[in-house]
Amino acid sequence: MAAGEPTRASKGWAGWIPALLAMSIALLIVVVVLDPIASAKVNKPGGSPAAGQRLKPARVVARRSVGAPGWWKGGSCDPANYPGSHPLGASWHGLIACGPGPTQGGRDHTVSFFPGSWGELEWECVELSMRWMYQAWGVNPYPANGWDVVRGYNLANNKAAYNPDGPQLKVVTNGTLGAVPQPGDVISVARTASNPYGHTAVVTASAVNANGDGTITIIQQNGGVGNDGWASYPVSDWLVGDGVSGWLHDPAWSFQRPVIGYSGTGGVAARIAAPGNAYQALATGPGSIAVAGDAGVTGTNGKAIYGYIDPSGDFLVRRASSASWTLVAHGAQSMAVALSASGAPVLAYLSAAGDFYAKEGPLTGAFKLEATGVAQIALAGGTGTSPPLLGYLQVGTGAFVLKAGVTGRTLSVVQASGARAIAIAEGPSATEALLGYVSSAGTFLAKQAAQAQWTKEATNVTAISVAELGPKSTPLLGYLSDGTFSAAESLSPMTWVNEASGVAHIALASGPASGALPVLGYVTTTGNLEVMQGPLSASFSTQARGVSSLALSSVTDS
Repeated sequence: MAAGEPTRASKGWAGWIPALLAMSIALLIVVVVLDPIASAKVNKPGGSPAAGQRLKPARVVARRSVGAPGWWKGGSCDPANYPGSHPLGASWHGLIACGPGPTQGGRDHTVSFFPGSWGELEWECVELSMRWMYQAWGVNPYPANGWDVVRGYNLANNKAAYNPDGPQLKVVTNGTLGAVPQPGDVISVARTASNPYGHTAVVTASAVNANGDGTITIIQQNGGVGNDGWASYPVSDWLVGDGVSGWLHDPAWSFQRPVIGYSGTGGVAARIAAPGNAYQALATGPGSIAVAGDAGVTGTNGKAIYGYIDPSGDFLVRRASSASWTLVAHGAQSMAVALSASGAPVLAYLSAAGDFYAKEGPLTGAFKLEATGVAQIALAGGTGTSPPLLGYLQVGTGAFVLKAGVTGRTLSVVQASGARAIAIAEGPSATEALLGYVSSAGTFLAKQAAQAQWTKEATNVTAISVAELGPKSTPLLGYLSDGTFSAAESLSPMTWVNEASGVAHIALASGPASGALPVLGYVTTTGNLEVMQGPLSASFSTQARGVSSLALSSVTDS
């Protein structure tokens, strides 16, 4: 745990705490070292600001993701300035948890983020939270222990002295109905008699359902002997456990609110995965569903669209902000929906006769016949200057065919034969799109569109899903084999993360913006819908039961 300024030992306590009390506190801190969550200490300033002086970061901060800070010397975790420092193992969007902290056999080492800034103690918990807020949000370090990092930012004296031009951060009290910490938020854990400094950490994933139950995952420092920087806290009825008092949220910092859709015994439903958003029943009868887009900047349903095929084969589409369906085609066997780079709907469907149709633009516009003799279709919305991507699997030959744009474009055969299932994901350009297919022998192969060779990913595969993660178009791959769902963030991963077993269907999503997170979903063989947003090793949250299929989307960050 840590805090924000080294006042405790070196600056002020001896002047106002009686010797006996100081000794008692010192003994208490020795005991706290044995706890998994230990004390956080206020760090001393690297030079207090003069009256009226406005501290400013020494450089422009990078929004959404961070990297090795400029004050580190000798590599990750500042080993040249603090010999023996090393990464604990946890990292998230460039934020690295370092150690050893005092609860892990280390000692405090003061560092200044920029000349004149309030000092931080490596590797207390507050140093991590302050480093994140400085690099991702543009917040200057300020005096705080772990328990009052959240409370301390908006205190009048702190704000005026350290962040007069800082962002408008929102303080959320734990237990607020409909509110749970989101990825990027900074939490405080209350102080106790055994831990007078509390704790603080950064939220990396939130797996909480519409009833306010689930878990959050955090990245932390000084979390006790053997801790690798990861931890999770339970959430029940909108209350985060383990002493969390509240959290700081930066409304200007982007994170995803993906769209989740499913069909099952109760009909078809969808939900924007934002706190307090319940699933919205879209149809009471059976059918299949597709979703595209995300929540939009306000967290409303405005930028999402839904597609639905009813039992009679009618293909209907509606915007999430509308209560009305638009009938766009009859005789549909399967369909896909997406959004173009400009936000225009892109719709595609496969007829019962094997004809592939697509269109881009108004929901009421005419479809264009793309191909005949088609076994499967795939669709990816455009990003940046990239047009939508259309893919299909040819009956008989098993050829995988790709096309950029709905009109006026030529087809490209990316695999001449032998495919039995395909998947595509949009990239910043058509050449950076991610492609995947399952061969007739059950081998999963993937590549980016510009690459000549396919990469063999796995064998004995029954289903695949692909997405691209962040501005660097990091491949996000998932496959199903013998009921086991595995995922990785590379075309050539050293290891695959075993996400779940007893799985019937899978889906992946992400987005191109900095700070985008993996979004994974699956349906169990017993019909439970499980969804997770965050690191591949994060916890899933049960969203619904009696589910037969699912759809995920997260085109942009909201």
